[in-house]
Amino acid sequence: MRGTVTASNFSTLIWLLTLFLMLPSALQANARSDGDQGIEEYRKGNLIEGMRLLEKSAAQGYAPAQTTLAYILDAAEQDGEAFYWYQQAADSNDAAGLFGLGGMYSKGEGTPKDPIKGGQLIKQAAQLDHVQAMRVYAHAMEYGQLGFEPDQRRAAEWYLKAASFGDQNSMQRLKKAYTLGQLGLPVDPQQAEAWDKKINQPE
Repeated sequence: MRGTVTASNFSTLIWLLTLFLMLPSALQANARSDGDQGIEEYRKGNLIEGMRLLEKSAAQGYAPAQTTLAYILDAAEQDGEAFYWYQQAADSNDAAGLFGLGGMYSKGEGTPKDPIKGGQLIKQAAQLDHVQAMRVYAHAMEYGQLGFEPDQRRAAEWYLKAASFGDQNSMQRLKKAYTLGQLGLPVDPQQAEAWDKKINQPE
């Protein structure tokens, strides 16, 4: 009888629905695998194979592949393509994507120069605990760049946060600040020495 759902048809429908629901997860797993392998090949110097895997993974939406691919393209002065892939990663609120896109806007690479928009993107990345973004944001707050008003206290807070994540440049800045009494911090030889020890301690 037309329109009747049999047990066999129902089982087939359930199987197809399960397969449909599993497909995105399988694609994500493949994208991650290709992307991670592509990053490893790139680090080993196998650029051709690395790029092939990164492009495949990036096209499937894996943010680490998108940002690594963007970084490579940016270094090769292929700014338009680099901007595109940073944008894709940033659209998924990926910290590295936001930071990379912020840098492109700040320098006017692959897009009209817009330091204020660049600054906001870098701030978003810093708030997502991207270490380099924290340092760049702190520097912008210190010197009043990227659309931010100078704010020594806030700059010190962000240098401290970046340093807590192991950023050596931020540790150096804090050592100098405590030595000379900068960033609204007092002259404090003990703190300066403590940061010096952290800078020089073996990893």
